[in-house]
Order: sequence, then C-alpha cells, then structure tokens
Amino acid sequence: MFIKDKKRKKIWYFKGKDSFMQIQTWFGIFTIDDNKIINVELFQKDLDSITKRLLEEPLLMRGNVAGFDLCDLAIKYGFSSSKNEYDTMLHELNINFAKKRVAMTQTPDSKIIAAVEAIDDLNETSNLLSERLKEWFIMNFEDTDLKGEELAQSIVDMKNDDSEDMLILQGFSFSLLGLYRTRSKIEEYLKENMPRTAPNITSIAGHLLGARLLSITGSLKNLASMPSSTIQVIGANNALFKHLKGKAPSPKHGVIFRHPLINTAPGWQRGKIARVLASKISLAAKYDFYSGELKEELSRELMMKVGVIRKQPAKPEKKISGLRSRRH
Repeated sequence: MFIKDKKRKKIWYFKGKDSFMQIQTWFGIFTIDDNKIINVELFQKDLDSITKRLLEEPLLMRGNVAGFDLCDLAIKYGFSSSKNEYDTMLHELNINFAKKRVAMTQTPDSKIIAAVEAIDDLNETSNLLSERLKEWFIMNFEDTDLKGEELAQSIVDMKNDDSEDMLILQGFSFSLLGLYRTRSKIEEYLKENMPRTAPNITSIAGHLLGARLLSITGSLKNLASMPSSTIQVIGANNALFKHLKGKAPSPKHGVIFRHPLINTAPGWQRGKIARVLASKISLAAKYDFYSGELKEELSRELMMKVGVIRKQPAKPEKKISGLRSRRH
C-alpha cells in the first residue's frame, strides 16, 4: 500500500508494521527509512528527459533529504562532479522548464487574443498620435476637416512645401500610416485564422467580434463554459453594476451590440435578438472547444429566429417607476 503526496514530492509505503517513504528530487528518487537514506535511484543525466519528467509530476528542486542538502547528495552519489556543475545544470533545467511551460500555453486562441490586444494598443496609440498630428498641422498651416489616416496620407502627398515643419510632419505622418497598415495586416490575420481556431463562432459573430469575445473572456475554454445570459452582457460592466445598485435597468447587450443583427435593428427588438444571438454564440463556442467542426445549421437557426422576431409587432415601451422619475 502506498500514499502519494504530490505537493511534498513524497510517496509513503506501508508493508505490515514497517513503513518508508520515497522523495522525488529533480535528479533522482531517495528511499528514506527512519530518516536515513536506504536506497537511491538516479535519473539519466539528460536535461530534456528530466524536463519532461518535471512537466508530468512535481519534483523537489531545492531543500534537503534526510538532513542533507540536495547539492551535496548529487555530488555524493555521483550525479554531478562539483557544486558549479550542479548549479549550472539546475539553472539550465529551470530555463528549459520555463520555455516548455510557455510553449504549452501558446494555444491557437491565445494567438488570436494577442492579435486583438495588439489592435487595441494600435487603436489607442494611433488615435493619440493622429490628434497630435492634426494640432501640429493646424498650428503651422491651416485648419482642416481631415483626420486620422486621411490627414496623414494628405500630408505625405504634399509636394510643394519643403519647409522644416512640413518635413517633420511628413515623417510623423509616414510613421502614423505605418501603424494603420499594421492594424490592417493584423485584421487580415484574424480574418484568416479565426475560422481555423473557432469556425462556429466566426460563422455566428464574425471574425472581429468573435475574436473580441475570446479576448474579453480570456480563452475559448472560458467562453465555452459561460451561459448565454453572461455572454449577452459581456462588456457591459458599467451598466450591469448600475443595474445591481438599482440605478439603471438591466443591460440588454454588451459587446455583441457590434453585431449587425443587433445594431441595425429597432430598439425594441435589440434585447430579444441579443438573447438569441448570445444563445447561438454559447453553442458555437462549445462546438469549437469540444469538436472544432463547423455546424452550418447554427447560422440558419439564428436567422430563422431573428426573422420571427422581426415580424413581431412593436410593443409600447414599459415605464419603470423610480428610474423614469430620476431622469427628469
């Protein structure tokens, strides 16, 4: 009979009245009886195999066994010839282990999330720089209604002014256009890779909204585990908190408002369509996570249910006591 304690890297063995334990270190397994080492099983002196073992089960990396430091035991039993060799191997093992762990976390949905976060950073940076560019242009030349990419492109295209200010503005504009081009390339990356990573979510929500949902929830696994009622209000944190405090009605939708089925619908239909859309996104996420196969019937069912909602007659808006009075 044995009891395994993974947290402490120990295995207790019981045989009749006798008992002993084994302690698993990164370079070998020590059998202890009455706080004395009675047997040693050294691992193969290969960092790749030790790293693989470390990924599969916890091993003691630092500390002592039966009162002896791990480094001293490694030298005593011939695993390493000196303290320097021991420290060097342990250092390289930690680096290999960290690289393997990072590689294991780089799933296809994590790459999608990284791309969405890059777009957010580019949007924030380009918006700030475009405002600065417009202010600088107006101060040196004339007022303009152009902004953003259009303004940057028009400044780059100006040929009849080689003043110092214009040369600086053109260099500024050229760099800004580079940010816009980078954003377009990342959006193309999402358009190409979202159908591979989450084909059903892409079919229902589109590549940009689908990628945004993965980014907000943190992973495809997290999104697949969420109920449709939660997906419906993802991104509506402020409105939800106000509702919970009794200061606003419950939000009808969050980030899924960007879906054309919702933002092009009349106001009185948006809540119902958001509920149906969230339900289909929830199913799509589960299909993507557990099978990865495209279910074309999901989009057909969505359009059928939305069509039924669109045919319903408009209902008068309900007045909410208390909220209505606070607005006036």
